[in-house]
Amino acid sequence: KPWLFVHINIREGEKYLVGEVSIKGNSDIPTLDILKKLKECTPGKVFSQEALKEDVANIQGLYFDRGYIACQVQESTSLNSNNGRIDITYNITENQICYVDKIKIRGNIKTKDVVIRRELRIKPGDKFDGEKLKRSKERLQNLGFFDEISYDTEDTAASNKKDLVVDVREAKTGAFSFGGGYSTVDEFLGFVEVEQKNFDWRNFPYFTGDGQDLKLRASLGTVSQNFDLSFTEPWLFDYPVSFGFDGYMRTHSRESDIGYGYDEDVTGGDIRFGREASEYVKETLVYRYDHIKIANINDTASTDLKSESGKNNISSLEYGRTYDSRDNVFDTTTGNVLTGTVQVAGGLIGGNKDFVKLYGEASHYTPLMRNSVVEFKGRLGLANEYGDSDKVPIYERYFAGGANTIRGYRERKVGPIDSKSNDPLGGESMLIGNIEYSYPIFSFFKLATFYDVGNVWSKVGDVGTGGLKSGTGLGFRLKTPIGPLRLDYGIPLNKEPGKDSKGGGRFHFSMTHGF
Repeated sequence: KPWLFVHINIREGEKYLVGEVSIKGNSDIPTLDILKKLKECTPGKVFSQEALKEDVANIQGLYFDRGYIACQVQESTSLNSNNGRIDITYNITENQICYVDKIKIRGNIKTKDVVIRRELRIKPGDKFDGEKLKRSKERLQNLGFFDEISYDTEDTAASNKKDLVVDVREAKTGAFSFGGGYSTVDEFLGFVEVEQKNFDWRNFPYFTGDGQDLKLRASLGTVSQNFDLSFTEPWLFDYPVSFGFDGYMRTHSRESDIGYGYDEDVTGGDIRFGREASEYVKETLVYRYDHIKIANINDTASTDLKSESGKNNISSLEYGRTYDSRDNVFDTTTGNVLTGTVQVAGGLIGGNKDFVKLYGEASHYTPLMRNSVVEFKGRLGLANEYGDSDKVPIYERYFAGGANTIRGYRERKVGPIDSKSNDPLGGESMLIGNIEYSYPIFSFFKLATFYDVGNVWSKVGDVGTGGLKSGTGLGFRLKTPIGPLRLDYGIPLNKEPGKDSKGGGRFHFSMTHGF
């Protein structure tokens, strides 16, 4: 077969820079404020048509935030013969401010209108506001009830009023989830979970549509069995106050290789209340009661570890405050999360163990090129006994090592260990830092690399002293037709306490399925 070769000759021509930038037609917004919104086509930068379109959109966005949703921006360019640069003029037709008349909800089949309306930051009678609409969309996305959310407007009898149309496409809010983990040291652990994030206990027989959350989870493995029931009503009696409860039974058999030098049985529950202190700040108050049994401690353990054996009741009250400005809690690209909690157990609250725990966590997400994201995360935990207790019980101490703290190490194997049995003892102080960078290869597939560092110390006063343990590794995040899959492989960079050499790497995976 003969081949046909096509040659394309390109003559680039000159590269033009932006010259003078002029604004015409504006009366409500000062010229200086408009010029501050220009990001691409500013004097001295390289001129391009794409950059020009972006700045036109920036000016329109500025007017849209002030209620001028019919504002028109027309750009014109001319070559300055004196300096060879491109002068730009933006001609603005402001038109009038528009107000919201009615808000119409469309596309929701299962979800009640009120569940959508209570998340909207814009109300009838307000000026159209781009920032409020953006935040409203973020709040609706964070519910996890919708695959698509879009806005439209419809004309009304009044020229300065328009109806706002919120159009949604509902997602699968019920989920059947399963997952597990495996390494050359640990055995297999699997879990099964059924959750309806858009539950409605009054809607028989479908039980969907009111925005409540109901979760049932069973976790079964060779060394542990967990059963959990959880319910949350985000708007109690139609007020912005959440109410919820949890009940659970959790058992863990002794298995030194994964950080347990004893059998642990926990039966308990909690009652939760929460409220929004501001747009991005939430407060929670939790009362928790646990009955805990520790038994079957290693015969070779020290007297200190053996003293943990027995039954105890933990009665505690916890106050938490969280600032969360993430754009999307399910697929975050930008924003911050700051969380602080104070937990007090014993004393006037009851129970037979007295201690106080402080915990803080901070995460920062930064978008980078090609839709990649880097997350910086730090955690600090402190615990101390008081009253009749001479130490914080082992099941209330902090542990590190494993999938959720410092990857590359066995579970709970970073920190103090028993001098005789080499079982982890946990500590009263913890400091953890994590960096994770994720890069999308396709819309459904991301690669990730991470670095984790930190440690656990016996006493509060020891925090930050001594050596730190670190790990690094790779992973991927895959969106599949049956749900998202996550796989990580971590490599330890230091020896575990009680070991003569570094251990091998470890795998962790999970998957969820929607219905």
